[in-house]
Amino acid sequence: MHPRNPYNEPPDFADLARRYPPLRPHVFINHTGSSTINFKSLAAQRRLTEALFHLDYGLSLTLPDDRLYIVKFTCGSDAIRGLDIGTGASAIYPLLACRIEPTWSFVATDIDERSLHVWQADGPILQPLHTSSMDFDFTMCNPPFYSSAEDVSRSAEFKELGPNAVCSGAEVEMITPGGETNFLRAGCRWYTSMLGKMSSIPDLVSLFREHNVDNYAITEFVQGQTRRWAVGWSFQDARLPDTFARISNPTLQNAMPSRNTLHHAFPGARSADILASALRNVLALINGVTVSPSATPATYEHSSAMLVHARHNTWSRAARRGKLPESVCADQESPVLRCSIEFRERSSFNTSSDIPCELVFTWVEGKDRLIFESFTSHVSRKVTSTLREFGDVV
Repeated sequence: MHPRNPYNEPPDFADLARRYPPLRPHVFINHTGSSTINFKSLAAQRRLTEALFHLDYGLSLTLPDDRLYIVKFTCGSDAIRGLDIGTGASAIYPLLACRIEPTWSFVATDIDERSLHVWQADGPILQPLHTSSMDFDFTMCNPPFYSSAEDVSRSAEFKELGPNAVCSGAEVEMITPGGETNFLRAGCRWYTSMLGKMSSIPDLVSLFREHNVDNYAITEFVQGQTRRWAVGWSFQDARLPDTFARISNPTLQNAMPSRNTLHHAFPGARSADILASALRNVLALINGVTVSPSATPATYEHSSAMLVHARHNTWSRAARRGKLPESVCADQESPVLRCSIEFRERSSFNTSSDIPCELVFTWVEGKDRLIFESFTSHVSRKVTSTLREFGDVV
């Protein structure tokens, strides 16, 4: 599970039932002596969802029996605006996001008449979305997973154990022609979608690569025995660190995006402070590069970070020889590269001679991966030379 998941630990069902009486008839003591509910009971699941929303988020839900998990809600400012494609009868993701992040706002869309009717019953909340001038920071989607009823059956057959919870999804929420892969072919800064089948990821990554989309991310969600995956992709320049964009699942390694976080070790450097000093000296000698403090806190206790902006490529061999095209060397409105550099010192074996120092380069913004990689290589070579020149290596 994600470390910030508020339900990493199972809830105390008995306590929930005491605080939310409608849940009481569905709570019982199992063979281990623990309180629980029957997750194959649709009524029990709905009362549990209502209880969690009411007690943890202060939201009162109306959950229609024939749709996947309605309330009136007001989001915060336009600081972050998201678009939920296929929000369903409950708009559960916008609700949670706006409750947890009050400065976020959402546009929630759906084409299912039943879901729209449920919303309209609570007031004229939804209206036709005709404008194309509205900007979004990201989109999200939990699409229909399956291409047909037969696809649903086949998926169930592949599972070693039977379902441990009831599914209340209507056909319009579960099935779409071509399945979830085809659904996502259809155009914000980041697009995201959850996936029900891991086998869909290689197909989507092939589609990304076919259209030269190299800025994408893959992650997975685990809640109890349920596992889901998600993909995100962008046609813009903002890049995600590897901690967000890549997972360690061996089955998906060939589908993972290229690394945006590169580590360069300096095992002979005497300390992270000396390494940082050498780094600053090197950066000061690169034309067109500016340095500012990083807004992101450093990862390790003995480390710090800086943010580097490069207006144009002045460090490559071709640039130094004046062989780059004029259009590449000219000043641009946006930098050709923005990256953070963290200098770390961490003890591996609790002895002074085994304290490796490293620079961690994280690509933050840019179109050309080769520029990022050449910058990290150039800086690392120059830092090594500087350390040797001043005798700051052991």
